[in-house]
Amino acid sequence: MSAAINFYQQRKHIAEQSAHRQLCCLQGSDLWCQQQALSIIEHSALPYRWCGEAPASITCSDAKSLLGQDVYLLILNMHKTFDANMFAAAEGAVCAGSVIVLLLPQQQSEIDYFSHYMQQQLKRYQFPILLENQPIVNAQPNISTDKPSSPSIHHLDIQEQQLAIQKIIKTVTGHRRRPLVLTANRGRGKSAALGMAAAQLLNQDLMRIIVCAPSKQAVTTLYKHAKLTINDANNLQRLQFMAPDALSSEKPVCDLLIIDEAAAIPIKLLAIFAQRYSRIVFATTQFGYEGSGRGFALRFLQQLKLISPQYRAFQLQQPVRWAKGDPVEAFTLDSLCLMESTPTLHTLQTQQKTLIRVIEKTELLQPGPLLNQVFSLLVNAHYQTKPSDLVALLNDQDLTLIVMQQQNTILAVALIKHEGGLDNITSEQIYQGKRRPVGHLIAQSLTFHSGFKLAATQRFARIQRIAVQPTLQQQSYGSQLLNWIVDWATTQAFDHLCASFAGSDYLLRFWLKHQLQILRIGTRKDKSSGQHSLMVNLPLSQQGKELHHQIQTDFHKQVKVQLSRQLNQLDSSLVTVLWPQIVVTRPISNIKQSLSAYINAHRGYENVEYLLIELLHNTSLKVLTQQQQRCVIEKIIQNHSWQSIVQAHQFSGQKQAQTFLKNCICDLLTKTTTNEENT
Repeated sequence: MSAAINFYQQRKHIAEQSAHRQLCCLQGSDLWCQQQALSIIEHSALPYRWCGEAPASITCSDAKSLLGQDVYLLILNMHKTFDANMFAAAEGAVCAGSVIVLLLPQQQSEIDYFSHYMQQQLKRYQFPILLENQPIVNAQPNISTDKPSSPSIHHLDIQEQQLAIQKIIKTVTGHRRRPLVLTANRGRGKSAALGMAAAQLLNQDLMRIIVCAPSKQAVTTLYKHAKLTINDANNLQRLQFMAPDALSSEKPVCDLLIIDEAAAIPIKLLAIFAQRYSRIVFATTQFGYEGSGRGFALRFLQQLKLISPQYRAFQLQQPVRWAKGDPVEAFTLDSLCLMESTPTLHTLQTQQKTLIRVIEKTELLQPGPLLNQVFSLLVNAHYQTKPSDLVALLNDQDLTLIVMQQQNTILAVALIKHEGGLDNITSEQIYQGKRRPVGHLIAQSLTFHSGFKLAATQRFARIQRIAVQPTLQQQSYGSQLLNWIVDWATTQAFDHLCASFAGSDYLLRFWLKHQLQILRIGTRKDKSSGQHSLMVNLPLSQQGKELHHQIQTDFHKQVKVQLSRQLNQLDSSLVTVLWPQIVVTRPISNIKQSLSAYINAHRGYENVEYLLIELLHNTSLKVLTQQQQRCVIEKIIQNHSWQSIVQAHQFSGQKQAQTFLKNCICDLLTKTTTNEENT
């Protein structure tokens, strides 16, 4: 029997005895590793999945396709590089008593800090490694001291899951407007509980349940368990899947709405669903392969509390896919920084100075909580953070990490991506649409979309992330950090400091407050955020200021047209923040005289619309209330229908809406004229 098969059997035995999963690490040449993996597959005779580069005889699986499946032998080839997304997505599909065979290269590149880091983590968690032509390294078994009460892999505890099912059913049978928020780490049986609960409700003659998720693939497990629980398979027709966009636009009626993997759906849509449906279950993975559950908890639950103050929350903690204390789960969550690591901030000394500095990548590899603290903050700041972002943090030479700290406590972090600085030929190719170099988001967009041929030759410092500890927000720490970054970017000879973000009036106010101005608004909504993306910029050098002025002048002309076309669904609260940046205030006496028949007589809106557009393009709206600003923007600038205005502002009908708008214009003209006379 080969050493690899013997090694695998040892790991398999430990996994079965503890009802955990184990890693079988093989390190050597790619050919040797693949040969050993093939021999293990043949010896085990188990159904397997192989992710990564494989021999011609093997059918490879995409890691994300394993979500919701039961895997009993998993081969992960990490020879080219340690694929963090692959590992995080695939390991959660592996069942208790099973083994993950990890194929590792003999040597890593000196600058591949992430692979070196993962090797350190394997040693730290005492996963033994079989080296080509050498004895096993670190052969001590890593059986958890937290042993399960029942080692049988067929009798894992499901009592907590049954409680979750009862709570899901109560969402339908109990009081209205009390949505359930169900959270869990992977392997806790969340999707299975949703499926079983849905089937039980259908067995009780519930007419229609809608299941919504980012993709149909994401609810495979839910449907699998619903099918196993349903009394009559024909009734599964009443369990209907709908994509988020379809659910939003079609507005179907249902007895229960189940939203699975809610953290991957734009929060704006979740809020709409929470308002529209009285019986709803939001379920999401809390610390999963994308780590997005924390953004969900921080942002959406704040909104849900306003919409449904009596919402209920339940967290599944007991694993059902494997026993408690699983070493692979602990390794994954810790190594990929998917677990929250919030430092205790009650010891913060207000009189003690804070330090802002650049952190070198090698410092992140040192023992201690620094890496976890930093990445945890970055995950909290953004809903799309993936394990590959941890790889970039350690490996990307064009990424600078800046932290604000007090002693060893991280208060705030920023990631700065170095963009542009390309040669003239490459920049012209981007302008012509022939090239799209990876990692140059804003430099490329201003060259291609904004149409400035040599924009990408200038150097851009893009603020990719900026985050402050939640308990320290609204206390100017973010502003302090940003001011330091402006000085740093200037000394580093960048031409621009810029950022791209999903549009919100709160974020736009923050950037405008610090002199970053809008140069572009994406004409299509981002699939992940459900919002238009905005690009803001602060020119630093003389050539940067000249380019910025040219792009901004074009943008102001362009956006006035786009707001009634491609951007007519842009949130009006965002437009009101943007408006002072794009209008040029001029005397309006001639417009006032022309509009008198509209305000004081019965001249129709349609006959003076062109005058109203001219009025708004030459007038500040700050004299109006917030609702008045939104109404005139939506109707006059964005050309919303009267029906839409009535619904958005809860008017009794079109007549009341028209009267309100007329009063808005009257107030605007009267107060603006008074201000002009006073000045």
